[in-house]
Amino acid sequence: MHDFLTIATTLLLVAVGVGFAARRLKIHYNIALVLAGAALGASRLVPAIRLDPEVVLQVFLPILLFQAAVETDLRRLRENLLPVVLLAVPGLLATLAVAGAVVHFGLGLAWPTALLLGSILATTDTIAVIASFRKVRAPARLTTIVENESLFNDGTALVAFTAIAAWVQRGQFDPRAGVLELMWVTLAGLGIGVAAGYAASLFMRQTDDHLMEIMVTVAVTYGASVTAEAAHASPILAVVAAGITIGTEGWKGIGATGKVAIRSFWESAAFGVNSVVFLIIGMQVEMPALIGAAAAVAWGLLALTLGRVAAVYPFLWPLRFGRQPVPLQWQHVLVWGNLKGSLGMALVLSLPADLPHRELLTQVVFGCALVTLTAQGLTLARFARALGIGRTGEGERRLDVEQGRLLAARAGQAELDRLQRLGLLPLGLFQRLRAAYQGVIARTERELRDLLFLHSGEEARHILAIRRRLLTVEKSVLRDASSAGILSEEVAGELAAEIDRALTDGESGERSET
Repeated sequence: MHDFLTIATTLLLVAVGVGFAARRLKIHYNIALVLAGAALGASRLVPAIRLDPEVVLQVFLPILLFQAAVETDLRRLRENLLPVVLLAVPGLLATLAVAGAVVHFGLGLAWPTALLLGSILATTDTIAVIASFRKVRAPARLTTIVENESLFNDGTALVAFTAIAAWVQRGQFDPRAGVLELMWVTLAGLGIGVAAGYAASLFMRQTDDHLMEIMVTVAVTYGASVTAEAAHASPILAVVAAGITIGTEGWKGIGATGKVAIRSFWESAAFGVNSVVFLIIGMQVEMPALIGAAAAVAWGLLALTLGRVAAVYPFLWPLRFGRQPVPLQWQHVLVWGNLKGSLGMALVLSLPADLPHRELLTQVVFGCALVTLTAQGLTLARFARALGIGRTGEGERRLDVEQGRLLAARAGQAELDRLQRLGLLPLGLFQRLRAAYQGVIARTERELRDLLFLHSGEEARHILAIRRRLLTVEKSVLRDASSAGILSEEVAGELAAEIDRALTDGESGERSET
């Protein structure tokens, strides 16, 4: 236990240090964690940590999937359901087939083993994809397609991987049985998730205790996963369906305080798991072995890229004639944002030790994860901006400029007041300088108000984000006042509930505007 606590504490301290360095260097946090993990593993400063596939699939993944699913906007999902389904089902199967064919001819693998590797390379890393696209400031519709496709992609890929792994181990494949099994795994998984989500929603309507509501969401997350696994259905699809159901139907019976508490809990849990997983991913990388398998990794990168091309362009191109067209620039970003990570690594590690070419498959998957998370992850935002996606508009730039001026002027004025209180400034000079600062502040505040009324979309969401931050600070002050005995718990609770309602009203308004 002492060794475990020492390693866990070391990893957390490293994650905190990486977070500060990533912000200063303007590198995405997840990518910085992978690089730091690789350096930490090469240095041998920390004992080797094995990425246990069971822990990833049964403990970590449900947390990350539920957190993303409960935040899913069902209205946006319905509006973009066709491209999401096309990418997550037939698109994934096309990726699997093309990637399998490439590694079959390129690496000389037998067809069953090649398709098994293709199913692993077809998975996307939900965490890295969602985090990277939010960094890009992509349009809301593109972000919706990416986030939901990555959620359902994991479920479809896991179903395909399980079926092909059974084929490889048995040495034979029954197409009819395979199709029936695929239908059962998919439909049963979704059904179990929806049923669990509705049951949790009914239960949460009977209580206004947000701590109890958080416990219910945790129980539903793992309960849906375990039940689906026992029924030989898809645990991933069950967790996703449960999260979406609670995020829509369950939200109707939850108070404002409960919504804020549930979101805060799952965001914190996902952030902690995210940090540990990506750091451990980097520590799994053995650079000498990967360098020796560079040719095989190159074939894997070619396979996953051509597979993604086969999934995106042929299936999304016909939509240009319908009501849900996906611009060509978006399709380019969908191809380049095809990041690999923890799920693929967990799947390849779960393969039997005596499976032919297991070591080669492991090196290819690990190498592809490292390259896509670093090379593509680091350049995704720049690539999107080069295509005109996520580029800061003139209105948003003016907002940032005026906000920067306001922050600078207020900071200068605060320092001026401090110097005057210390007696370091003559009164006349202090009054002139303070009046100048006050004039800048007044003009800037007036400009910000005008911009808020003139612009909507990204600019309005920018202001709403500031408003949410201010409300969060207000709530923190109320908690401190209650703990110090300045306010009674009852009064502090009433005021905190008003702030929670303002937070949820702001989120609802933001969604309706987008």
